[in-house]
Amino acid sequence: MTIRTVTPAPLPPRLLEKQARLAKVYDSDVLPLYARRFGQLALRALDLRPAAQVLEIGCATGDLTLELARRLDDRSHITALELSAPLAAQARAKLATVPGVGSRVTIHQSATPLHPTLALPDSVFDICVSNLGLAEADEPARTVVELASMLKPGGELVLTAPLRGTWAEFLDIYRQVLRDGGKGVSLAGLEAYVAAQPDGDTCARWLEQAGLTDVEVAVDRWELLFKSAREFFFAPIVELFPLPIWKQIAGGHGDDMQDVFFFVKEAIETYFSGSVFPVTMVVALLQGERA
Repeated sequence: MTIRTVTPAPLPPRLLEKQARLAKVYDSDVLPLYARRFGQLALRALDLRPAAQVLEIGCATGDLTLELARRLDDRSHITALELSAPLAAQARAKLATVPGVGSRVTIHQSATPLHPTLALPDSVFDICVSNLGLAEADEPARTVVELASMLKPGGELVLTAPLRGTWAEFLDIYRQVLRDGGKGVSLAGLEAYVAAQPDGDTCARWLEQAGLTDVEVAVDRWELLFKSAREFFFAPIVELFPLPIWKQIAGGHGDDMQDVFFFVKEAIETYFSGSVFPVTMVVALLQGERA
C-alpha cells in the first residue's frame, strides 16, 4: 500500500511557536488531564482483529498509537498522521523506545491530516481511529465521509469528539459578563460558537450520512478541577486550545478584550471563592461500520 503525503507548506511563525510550546507540555499537562481519557474510550471500543491495517488520524505524541501497537498482533500495521512536526517527532521517539513496535508503525507528518480530501487510498483499512482529531476539522461531516471511504467493507470507524456542554461553567460566566457589559456583538458571537458545537445526535447523523451501519454514540462526562481562575487560564489545555477562540469572540485584542477577561476572572474568583473551579468535559465516542 502506498500513501501519498502532502508536503507541508511553510507555517506562520506564530503557529510554529504554538506547536513547539504544545509539544513541550503535551505529555505532562494535556495528555493525563484530557487526551488520554478520551483515548481510553476509543481503545476499549475497538475490535482489534488479526493482521489489521489501522489508520490513526491526529496521533499527537503517540500515546494511543503505542497502546494500539501493544495490543495488535505482529502482522498488523498502523499508519498514523499528525499535523504538527514537533508532536510527530515526539511520537516517533516514544515508539522507538519500545522493542518490536517501530516496524509495525509508520508516522507521517502531513500538511492536512483532517482535510476533507486526504491523500490516502480508499477501501484499504480495517480500522480508522481518531482521538479528538474531529474537533480540528473545518467540515466534520465531510471529514467523516472521507474517513469512511478509506475503510474496507466491514471496517470500523471509531472517533472521539468533545460535545456541546464542554467548558459549560466557564461559558456561563463569560455569557453573563458579556450580557452585563452590554457587549451585544460578542454575546452573539459566543452564542454562535456554542451552537456550532455538536451534540450526540448530530454526531450520529455524520456517521449515518457517511453510509456507515451499526452506528453507536456513547456520551461520557467528567470534571476538570482548577484551584483558581489563574490556574484555569494558564492551563495548557485552555491556553493552547479554546482560549484564543474565546478571546477572538471578545474582540481578539485591545482594552475591550482585556476588560472582558478581567471581569470573567473576577467572577470566577468570586463565585468559587474558597473552593475549586469545576469545569465539565462532555465527550462522544462514535462508532460505525462500513457496509
